[in-house]
Amino acid sequence: MALFLRGRRKGIAVAGTVVSGIALVLSIAMGLFYTAAFVASVDQAVEDRAPSVVEPEDQAAGAPADDTAPPAEQVDEATAGSRENPSALGTTISVEGGDGVDWEITPTSALLDVTAQVKAANTFNPDPAPGNVYAQLNVHVKYVGPDSGSPSELVFTYVSDEGREYNGSFVVMDGQLSDVSELFSPGEADGSVIIEIPADGADQGVWGVEYVWGDPHFFAAV
Repeated sequence: MALFLRGRRKGIAVAGTVVSGIALVLSIAMGLFYTAAFVASVDQAVEDRAPSVVEPEDQAAGAPADDTAPPAEQVDEATAGSRENPSALGTTISVEGGDGVDWEITPTSALLDVTAQVKAANTFNPDPAPGNVYAQLNVHVKYVGPDSGSPSELVFTYVSDEGREYNGSFVVMDGQLSDVSELFSPGEADGSVIIEIPADGADQGVWGVEYVWGDPHFFAAV
């Protein structure tokens, strides 16, 4: 306003306007810089939390490979754990959480139709949708982080052969992994995950295991 008043000195007004303009430009530039830095940090954190496969003891000790196995059946380590090349049940993977490697996870076995068992466990458990069944993934988990962790930090899914993802079902049944409380290092536990999946082609899908905000590691359906 002082710039347009007659008979007033305008030196201070001009200086204030210039300083305000510089401050505006700097605030916009700093906002863009911090936003870019935050996005880069989030991307790096997601990459760092990707699960890694724990090499079996016999291979880690340098045991000779079985020359009788056909090359076509050998595991491609570069893509092991992908949907196209899922790991076998019984494989142990290390999963990075907020404090580095926090979990060792071993899906031990799977049952692709436990609908009768789920219904028998509690009469109030809902029926699966037409064409679907309840499936059960049995899992061994071990917390190896510096403090403690809850299995609820882990996310288990099933992805059908058509590429559709199915998440855990809320049913009442003993022995579920969700019933396991906090584990202190090196605490471990066994539990099951119940997921409603399509009945047709159930053995063609894959199980997915991941840490919250992490990338999934896939295992064969059976």
